[in-house]
Amino acid sequence: MSMGAGAILLGLEVIWFRFMRLYVASTSTAFCVMLAVVLVGIGLGSVTSSLIPRRFAPPRKLLPIPLLLAAIGTLLSYLFFPVPVVQSKTNAFHIESWQQIERLSLALMFPVAFLSGILFPLILTSVQREVASRMNSAGLTILFNTTGAALGPLLACFVLLPWLGFQSSFIAGAACYAGLAILATQKPMWSIRRPLGIALLAHAAVLILIIAFFPYNRDETHFANARRPYEADGSHLIKRIEGTADTLQLLRRDLFGEPYYYRLITNAYSMSSTLPRSQRYMRFFAYLPLVLRPEAENALLICYGMGVTADAFTRDTHLKHLDVVDISKEVFELASSYSGPGYSNPLRDPRVTTFVQDGRFFLQASPQSYDIITGEPPPLKVAGTVNLYTQQFFSLMNDRLKDGGIATFWLPIYQLTTEETKTILRAFHNVFPNASVWATSDLEWIMTGMKGPLHKLNDEAARALWSDTGTRSDLGRIGIEVPAQMSALFLMDGEEIDRITQGVEPLSDLYPKRLTDVRPDLKTTHDFGYNYLEGSAALHRFLSSSLIKNIWPNEWKKSLELFFAVRETRYLSEISGSNWLAELDLYLRHTQLRTPVLGVLNSDEFRLALARKVTASSPSLPVEVVPDLVAGALARRDLDGAIHLLESGRARGFANINNVFLLTYLYCLNDNVDKAEALAAAENGSIEKDWFVDWLWGDLQAEFGFRPPQ
Repeated sequence: MSMGAGAILLGLEVIWFRFMRLYVASTSTAFCVMLAVVLVGIGLGSVTSSLIPRRFAPPRKLLPIPLLLAAIGTLLSYLFFPVPVVQSKTNAFHIESWQQIERLSLALMFPVAFLSGILFPLILTSVQREVASRMNSAGLTILFNTTGAALGPLLACFVLLPWLGFQSSFIAGAACYAGLAILATQKPMWSIRRPLGIALLAHAAVLILIIAFFPYNRDETHFANARRPYEADGSHLIKRIEGTADTLQLLRRDLFGEPYYYRLITNAYSMSSTLPRSQRYMRFFAYLPLVLRPEAENALLICYGMGVTADAFTRDTHLKHLDVVDISKEVFELASSYSGPGYSNPLRDPRVTTFVQDGRFFLQASPQSYDIITGEPPPLKVAGTVNLYTQQFFSLMNDRLKDGGIATFWLPIYQLTTEETKTILRAFHNVFPNASVWATSDLEWIMTGMKGPLHKLNDEAARALWSDTGTRSDLGRIGIEVPAQMSALFLMDGEEIDRITQGVEPLSDLYPKRLTDVRPDLKTTHDFGYNYLEGSAALHRFLSSSLIKNIWPNEWKKSLELFFAVRETRYLSEISGSNWLAELDLYLRHTQLRTPVLGVLNSDEFRLALARKVTASSPSLPVEVVPDLVAGALARRDLDGAIHLLESGRARGFANINNVFLLTYLYCLNDNVDKAEALAAAENGSIEKDWFVDWLWGDLQAEFGFRPPQ
């Protein structure tokens, strides 16, 4: 009895925590609050048990009542769980407030924890009546209860949740409580002639009615709530797994009837995705160290996610082996579920070996040394992730690198306060004196450390990634179309890290709370990030960096002003918007780059590939693909092709006002000012005068002699 009660409660605790994570952020504060509610419930229940008058009935006869109540409470607290009110469109149920977590925990966990607290003294008193020695009886009861408490979480985590799911696990827990109640009773106790028998029958009847009328589809509501914020873009569920550690839901966003990108929801958080914007930094994790160490033969990837970084690694034909470590076996199981333009399952590559293991433990236990180690852990405020950002962890990475090896690690500064960013940079730089930080046009920063003495990159070897067809096209998709663009992804070196972290203590195993649960102020974060993305200042830091002077090919240091300006412009556009036509004009007339042109027209290489695929299989040009085909034509500087597509769209009646502006601009750019004037005059009645129109007419007039409509 004691073992069963301990096993059920601690098993339920695991199930409760798993269920709550569909609504609550997985922070250390959240876990502390939930655990506190359970412990307070047990404590108050124990005190209450001591106040129950023993004249009612012996403890042995009272035992079935709290057991049946616990069974009923397990189901009712789940059924009447107060689903929190939606907070926002982006993080609807990602609750971080400890007060809200406390209220939800009290509703779900406290009743059964309280009843469990009543149970233990009753069980102990019953055992004392059977065993003469009070010390032996207490010891035996505690021994069995503790043994059950150790077994319960293991059964819940590795058996119930993966096999049954959280809802059926709740039902199983209630059934186990009912089973213990039956074991604790004797036949005469069920007599309706006794008050205790009537109480037992009444409780049993209530439990049977609850199970009979239980809404067995209730769990679908909770799963839907967890993924709802991420379905706003049209994504839909394609697979769900309740694993040993997390609840995973795989969403897919289709475009033109084809898979466009995927998103992996872990509990209530978007843990990873193949969104084209996200693929920029995920693939950069692989390509940056491959450029810095083109002779690399093996690599270690910590955290698999959706396999984007692993896919980039396997595109390098010179890499002989890739080890991938992830604590979740489910992410490897999902690897075959993804498809789409430019993606192949890297786990099918014979060079790849997977390990279901904690990344930190793997570094401690593995004797293997690597040319490259890279990692993209879960969000930094998720409980446990701090252990992958301390100075001691970075030392483990350094120990597993070969001389001359490269380490790259994710630093999403928008998840951190500025001080937290600095404390992590300090920890990383303490381990890697030759540290640097890089980024594309966003705040997904990448810390890079080089082990050992620096050496100049061989220009020809470093260019190999752009010589190979597979890696060149992949680099182009993420906006690194020419080698010199790699230079414009630089943010800072070790000297700058020293400067901004002066007086800052590093994040360490001894002081993990230097990474707090505080939500960062995004304006402050953007201001801090923009200091390093502003074009002219970033170029100056790059050219004056002693690290760059020591390692960077001279050919990659020439004519970089435009590349740094493009990164800055793209960042500002994504953060706060821009004059899209002025931005397009910059890219078309002053660069030969494709990706920025696609980006400003709300397209990308992945969309374009799908649009071309749909067009090739359709007897006539589908309306929905025209914007992407126009963007593709402009990306290759085919002005005639873009004009033809826009003209055909206008003739078919599906042109919007922005298409009119774009076509007017392209006529002027293509030396057809008369056509631009005729179009503007024809559409003048539908054009509302505002700052953008005034700017456009004035710019076209100054540049091309365009005469605005009257």
